[in-house]
Amino acid sequence: MNLYIDVGNTHTVFGVRSGESFRKWRLSTRRYETEDEIFSHLSTLLESEGLDYKSIDGIVISSVVPSLNRVLRRLSEKFFKVNPLFVVADDMCGVKWPVKDPKAIGADRVANVVGAVHEYSKDILVVDFGTAITVDVVKDASFLGGTISPGIMTMLYSLFSSAAKLPLIDLSIVPKSSIGKNTEDNIRIGILKLVAYGLNRIIEDVENELNYHPTVVVTGGQSEMVLDILRHDIYDPDITLKGMEWYKKFHVV
Repeated sequence: MNLYIDVGNTHTVFGVRSGESFRKWRLSTRRYETEDEIFSHLSTLLESEGLDYKSIDGIVISSVVPSLNRVLRRLSEKFFKVNPLFVVADDMCGVKWPVKDPKAIGADRVANVVGAVHEYSKDILVVDFGTAITVDVVKDASFLGGTISPGIMTMLYSLFSSAAKLPLIDLSIVPKSSIGKNTEDNIRIGILKLVAYGLNRIIEDVENELNYHPTVVVTGGQSEMVLDILRHDIYDPDITLKGMEWYKKFHVV
């Protein structure tokens, strides 16, 4: 059984394949500093699902936090007795990376692209909502680039910390009107609609620039906030884990 570890700036997701879906657990990335701390929690979570950690014989890691890579390697070798596979952009996984510096592409973006290409189409546009919102543009299974912007909660926390009178609010509701009648709705409109409508325009611009019609795949923990107003074809919260699974199939450790 393979263990997939998706390390983001805010959260780390641990996942294992369970039939047609994944069992996964989300932990705070900054909470753990040693392999022993991680294992103590991970083994308990696996046991709660009736899984024995000793059944794990492969580990794939997608990490955008380099300071944790060494800890995760020690976790893999000490407790699972395996050499972990770290996701990087290479031509072995059925995707080409004709950009200036493929090594600089975030591992999460690599996993998203690999997963989307093999699950859905060679013409893909992936929008991932995390600490940052990333847009990945793929044509004919070639990664052409994309965009990076602040994530929804990143925007909210920045506004809250910088403006003394503005409250930290719930963003679970998108106002129908674009004219807010109170401070809370003003903020909701200003963040959620700005993000969704801006992304809709970027998608349109990319289509016109490349003269193609990609399948738009949306993922990420914060994406559900704007799904109703964001243009997309597929919502797949597991595309990163699927990409790591596909990546493992193309690499022998």
